[in-house]
Amino acid sequence: MNRFRTIGLGLVAAAALTVSATPAMAAPASPAAPVKPAKACPPDVYYKVKSKKQINYWVGRHFVDGKGGKITGRVERSVTKSATLEAGAEASVGAVWATVKANVSKSATKSNTVTVGHWYEHKISKNRYGHLRYRVIGYKVLFEKYRTRGNCKDQFLDAFYGNIPTSKEGWKYWETKKA
Repeated sequence: MNRFRTIGLGLVAAAALTVSATPAMAAPASPAAPVKPAKACPPDVYYKVKSKKQINYWVGRHFVDGKGGKITGRVERSVTKSATLEAGAEASVGAVWATVKANVSKSATKSNTVTVGHWYEHKISKNRYGHLRYRVIGYKVLFEKYRTRGNCKDQFLDAFYGNIPTSKEGWKYWETKKA
């Protein structure tokens, strides 16, 4: 039967030709099954996130107050933005700065420091201690490294953890029976 397939006759047509010699009774020939090319993938290295867990990156002090009452915490942050100049040729910083003041803004400055603060206050339950800490919220991530081989199969290479901060931050409050 394999011989019929290789010359382009389907099994039904081959059976019809062998049973009956009448051409009108023969089923139409079907094309040979297409030959699938061997799989080939370009080599590639990629990473998967296997798991992630939210964690806190503690910033500053750990405040404890109580028994009962109220706990207050404050965080301050100072940020300085400075002017920068890129010059391909020699340039006089004084001359460039005079041009900025005249043509950009009279309120332009070489640097500006801003300090912002945030207060947090929480009532502490009777006979309890209040704990207060400031944090940046992030993730502990388990990464897996893989290679895609030429035969399109993935090969595990390595696993490692990464600590990834986010832009989210804030106070964490909790209570305990003991300080």
